[in-house]
Amino acid sequence: MFLLTITLILGFIGTSFSNNHPQEHGKTRPNILFIFTDDQDLELGSMQYLPTVRSRIVEQGFTFENHYATVALCCPSRVALLRGQHAHNTNNTYVNAPGGGYDKFRLSGEDGDYLPHWLRRAGYRSEYIGKLMNQYGVYNYNFTPKGWDHFDGLLDPYTYVYNTPVFSADGARPVYYAKHHQTDVIRAKAVDRLNKLLANASQPWYFQVAPVSPHQQFNESGRYPPVPLTRHQNLYSGLQAPRSPNFNPATQDKPSWLADLPQMNATQIAFSDDTYRRRAQALAGIDELVGNLLDVLEQAGKLEETVIIFSTDHGYHIGQHRIPAGKTLPYREDTHVPFYIKGPGVPRGAINLKPSTHVDIAPTVLKFTGLPENEWPVFLDGRDLSADWTNHTGQHPTNSTEIINIEYWGAAVLEGALTNPNVTRNTYKTIRIVGSDYGYLYSHWCTNETEIYDTQQDPYELHRISPESQPALANRLNGLLLATKTCTQNSCRDPWSYLHPSGSVSNLQEALSPIYDSYYASLPRVSFKQCLGYQSPNNEEPFFPGFDATAPYAFARQFRNATDKLGSAQYPGVDDASSIIPETGQYGDVYQDLEEVEKDARVLTDEELQPHTPGARRLRRYDGLEI
Repeated sequence: MFLLTITLILGFIGTSFSNNHPQEHGKTRPNILFIFTDDQDLELGSMQYLPTVRSRIVEQGFTFENHYATVALCCPSRVALLRGQHAHNTNNTYVNAPGGGYDKFRLSGEDGDYLPHWLRRAGYRSEYIGKLMNQYGVYNYNFTPKGWDHFDGLLDPYTYVYNTPVFSADGARPVYYAKHHQTDVIRAKAVDRLNKLLANASQPWYFQVAPVSPHQQFNESGRYPPVPLTRHQNLYSGLQAPRSPNFNPATQDKPSWLADLPQMNATQIAFSDDTYRRRAQALAGIDELVGNLLDVLEQAGKLEETVIIFSTDHGYHIGQHRIPAGKTLPYREDTHVPFYIKGPGVPRGAINLKPSTHVDIAPTVLKFTGLPENEWPVFLDGRDLSADWTNHTGQHPTNSTEIINIEYWGAAVLEGALTNPNVTRNTYKTIRIVGSDYGYLYSHWCTNETEIYDTQQDPYELHRISPESQPALANRLNGLLLATKTCTQNSCRDPWSYLHPSGSVSNLQEALSPIYDSYYASLPRVSFKQCLGYQSPNNEEPFFPGFDATAPYAFARQFRNATDKLGSAQYPGVDDASSIIPETGQYGDVYQDLEEVEKDARVLTDEELQPHTPGARRLRRYDGLEI
């Protein structure tokens, strides 16, 4: 306990409030609190289990009704958000080597130029508590994420084991908070840090709190539904997953490995229902966490002056398209996510229909900070969303904001009760069109199968439209996908200007004019040579005419280091290490503050760290990468 006390004291001294940041306008700019959950669905009704979030944020703030994650997987989605770039430009495309993970983020140099650094430039103090991204763990905790004035991160391989919470604060030796549930530890830490932030009124702050709930529990035994706090484990008795039209459908009109799935059996359906119920129970802890933070702000008289953001890294499916549970698919359940903003100058109770994505969040945060746009990073692919509430009409878009880019590389992630040998065939490129009176989903899979859905007539994305039946539509969607799969900066914000530099086309309806039939028919078809688990330009040829895949501008290479050696002996990356600390019980009968939580905390022993040293950790080898 003495060692823990010294560690905590040194950690606080090392991250004490600094006066080195610019202070111009510091008292007039809002503080920003961002609550960022993990794997939370929107389509399946998760928000009904967050009554505090609904009443105190959603109803008091601005709802982005058509907000999407650009990758339906944790790490690439989080990197895209923090960099304001699509995954094809960050080149962080999966949860571990060679596609992605924390080591790739660090070795790429992107950790030296992302959101907390920009916040510091704006004169803000930035803090982070909870899950950052996959592969940040007990094996590399001392490579502390850069930029944050205080960082207290969950560590793999314990990130997804709810009753074995292990953290490292600012790169200090990992601490195990025994006999406590992870959600309550995050809550106690967040309340403590928020009080400290409020005590320093001279500097504005950004505070991101990232709990793991309602993510599945991953432990040595397998992948199971989340483990709620014990005080919530009897909630919602008999609750079942919604029986939407695409829940375990009688017919399956899907490409790639999905086409081979049989209907779920009784055991798999029971797993889906158990997963849904346990996720709802797990969200009760999140609702309490949010309520506690809002109470702290209110008691300090700062609630109305603070920007509150609520979202998640991506969505989730439970029984849709014959899959008991999981993510990683292009469909609405996996990509359509909650996104709400409450704060000064933001309309209360308004709903915005213009589409938005996670790459838009960073520029929107920068707008709140008052940092001049000429000081924003030039590589941003997203757009500042403040215009959506400044000029709010409640109408659908009529311009290029109707286009949403979604992409994925690597195997599907199946979370219990289902095995399939073909899940490696899950790489795809997708666009979603959300127009005023039309909508489409178009995907091209690594098997070179395509799928088109009319999402207004077929909102559950069950019945494919044959490209041969609507060639004009199929050709336009192929052209858009050619543009978005390599877009950077403005071409991501306005793909139509990439396709029509003259400005003659600004939406799909205009592009469908017969005068453009021959142009779109002449464009090359989106294609993959094979199903790879990482991004390889050679594998994704051809590109839009005139695009040079080897040029520095391609895939925003000039803004990051090459990471083609990730998975080699020189740059190994990390695989998930085995857990050493056993699960010892179920916790969370009552909430306790940080002082009480720390009474049961201890630093990890040498033995608990030894299997995770660089010389002993398990490595994955990949040769011949072209990324």
